[in-house]
Amino acid sequence: MSDIESCPECNVPTQFTANHVWLAGGIIVQSNDRSHRMVIMESDNLDPLFAGIEEIIGVPIERIVIETKRRATQEYINRLIPPEVKELILKKELSVEPMIDALNVTSMIMGYGMTTLVAYRYEQDDDDFVTERIEEPYSVPLWCGDFAGSTEAVTDKDNTVTYARVSENAIEVTTRPSEHPAELKERLQLTEHAFSEGGIELERCSTCGGPAALASFEWRPGRGVIISRDTGRRVVMLGPHYQQAIFDELERELGETIPRVIIEAQRRFVKTGFYRIKELQDQESFRRMLALRGLGDLQEITLSKGGLEVVIRNAALHLMMAGLLQGYFETATRSESEVDWEMRADGTLELNVTAKG
Repeated sequence: MSDIESCPECNVPTQFTANHVWLAGGIIVQSNDRSHRMVIMESDNLDPLFAGIEEIIGVPIERIVIETKRRATQEYINRLIPPEVKELILKKELSVEPMIDALNVTSMIMGYGMTTLVAYRYEQDDDDFVTERIEEPYSVPLWCGDFAGSTEAVTDKDNTVTYARVSENAIEVTTRPSEHPAELKERLQLTEHAFSEGGIELERCSTCGGPAALASFEWRPGRGVIISRDTGRRVVMLGPHYQQAIFDELERELGETIPRVIIEAQRRFVKTGFYRIKELQDQESFRRMLALRGLGDLQEITLSKGGLEVVIRNAALHLMMAGLLQGYFETATRSESEVDWEMRADGTLELNVTAKG
């Protein structure tokens, strides 16, 4: 990754800013599909959140996470691959290996980890496979979904995915052709919340045009990792509606209590001390941070011993945000609380956290 071109002013990989656009109002979209939102978030929050949900409900959810992310990634990669390139690959006039390498570079730039091709076979029959080694995967089930979806986007065939842990920080993942059940094709639907431009705008890098504040992130060569210089935490770029699709599928399979389960799992994770309460105390900095990450435009935040009231336009990942803010409140006030929220049709999140007793 050390030879990836970066902006000489802000040191952000040029592919990262070329593939995404930061709109006014706390929104990040794909540059070639402005209806398709993206966010930057802490990757070390992801697998603990899934584990927390499993602990609360007593049911494994890895299959749902992988299957939902597979479909989402297939749609994302389909937007990135020029149709003429895919046609050449399907006609076997172009080797699949350069495409695998290009997708691995994209994966590393997004912060997904260091990916190495182990072996592959592409003869367009049922014996085909691709195996890759991923060091420091940003999330094991999400990465498996990414890998399967990417393979499907390139080959135009359904694939199954398996993985094995080869060290503490590395897995090997293999995809093979396999037809997906019709019920999954019908059920795993992606939906996006409404958003509208206008509101907070970010200062721009005069060279690449991306937000100047992206310089607060460090892309680490050879690891496929992005680190926030402000917090020291690892971050990743992903689509929020992919995550929401996972939550929606969990609710369909396991019941209407799932949204509160997700909030509770996130609240518990926040209270482990992963996030720092001081990040919420400077409201203007918090507003700019949310906008930089594509999480929306903070309109109102009022914190007292009795409660927390928050309004965010163009909110993304609203259930995780609700758990995050409830955890922040309980950390700040050292009290237990209840939370109520409404995600309005226009994409505005209204959140109320109330202290118990």
